[in-house]
Amino acid sequence: MKKAVLYYFSGTGNTKLCAKYIAKHLSEYGFQVDLYQYKKSIVNVPDPNDYDYVGIGYPIHAFNVPAAFNKFLKQLPNVKDKKMFIFKTSGEPYHLNDSSSYHFYKKIIKKGYKLILEEHIILPYNIMFRYKDEVVKQQLLYCEPICQMIAKRISLGEEEQVKYKLRYRLVSTLLRIEWIAPCINSWFSSVNMKSCVDCGTCYNLCPTNAIYKDKKGKLKISSHCSMCMHCTMYCPHDAIKFGILNHWKVNTPYNFKRISNDFTVEDNYINPKTKGYFKLFYPYFKKMNDKLKKYNISVSKK
Repeated sequence: MKKAVLYYFSGTGNTKLCAKYIAKHLSEYGFQVDLYQYKKSIVNVPDPNDYDYVGIGYPIHAFNVPAAFNKFLKQLPNVKDKKMFIFKTSGEPYHLNDSSSYHFYKKIIKKGYKLILEEHIILPYNIMFRYKDEVVKQQLLYCEPICQMIAKRISLGEEEQVKYKLRYRLVSTLLRIEWIAPCINSWFSSVNMKSCVDCGTCYNLCPTNAIYKDKKGKLKISSHCSMCMHCTMYCPHDAIKFGILNHWKVNTPYNFKRISNDFTVEDNYINPKTKGYFKLFYPYFKKMNDKLKKYNISVSKK
C-alpha cells in the first residue's frame, strides 16, 4: 500500500476542507494517508521519508505562501527523490496566484523533493468582502471534484512539469513584503474585552499562537500573527479589532452545509453571461470542467 502525508496550513478552514477531500479520495484509491495541520505549538511532525508522496497545502496570502508556513516547509528534512504535490486555495482566479509556491519550491527541491503537480482551488474570501451564497455554492460544487481529480492523478502515477512564469514570479517577490504586514498590523489590533466572553475560540485555535492572555487576563495579539483571519471570522461576538484590516474582515464563518443543501440557492451564478467582478471567474470554471471531463469526474449538483 502506498502512503501519503499531507502537510497543510489553514486559517478559516478552506485548505483544511481540501486536505480532507484529497485524503478521502486517496484512501479510496488504495493509499494510506496521514494529515498534519500546521500549528506552531505542535511537535511530532511526520517524517516525509516514511511516505511515498508528500502533499503541501496552503491558502495564498498576497500571491505567496503564508510566512509562518514557509518557515515550516524550509525545516522539512532532506529526502531522496520524494514525489511532492501542491494544493493551494484562494478567493480569486488571478494568474498572479500561479507563482505563489515558487519561493519555497526553489528551496525544497534542493532537499530532494520532486514536484509532480500543483492545483489551485478557489473558495470564498475570508477577507475583503463576504461572498454571496450563490458564489459559495458554485465554488463548493467544484471543490471536492477537483480534489478527487488530484487524488486520481496521483493514483495514476501522473507527473507534469510545473512552470512558474517570470512575470508572476516578480510580482510574487515584490509582494513578499506582506510577510512583515502581520507584525505591523498586530500593533494596531486589539480585543474588546467588554464584548469578549472568553470562549477560547481565538487563542485555542490560532495556528501561530499569536493570541495570548497577559498577566491581567486581557487578550493580546502578538507579532506572530499570520493574518489567517481565523480569529476575526470565528469570534462569536465580533470582539476583535483587526488593526488596519478591520473594515475588510469577514465575521462569522460560511455555513457550507446549509448553502450546499439549500435548493433555493442558485448553483450556476457564474456563467458566460455573468457581469461585473465575477465574470473573471468563468474561465476558471470552464477550464476545470474540461480537466474534470478528462478524468471522468462530474460536478454533482444538488
